[in-house]
Amino acid sequence: MKKFILHIIGTALVVYYLLPELVSGISIDSGRTAVIVALLFALINFAIKPILRVITLPLNLLSFGLFGLLINILLFWFVASIIDGFIVVDFMSALWGALALTIANWILDKLTG
Repeated sequence: MKKFILHIIGTALVVYYLLPELVSGISIDSGRTAVIVALLFALINFAIKPILRVITLPLNLLSFGLFGLLINILLFWFVASIIDGFIVVDFMSALWGALALTIANWILDKLTG
């Protein structure tokens, strides 16, 4: 439970401070919005993403994992379309944002694991 809470806090900090600085097409209004986005990312990664991985496994194998990257980008863009105050302008911004968030999640897993 402690790891999960630290992971959500770390993701919220990354979304609030790093993503708008690193990617020009991403903006976020407040820290509260960042926490909501982090909670939604955690929910999606826990509940929806494993199902999508199983369903798209053949396409992922054929594309050597690139289809998995496309799923991450689309889920990132989906979260931005749901949450008011979290804006992703275009596909390229979603691509760089999803990559930055994936790297940040990997680092958070290594630090808390």
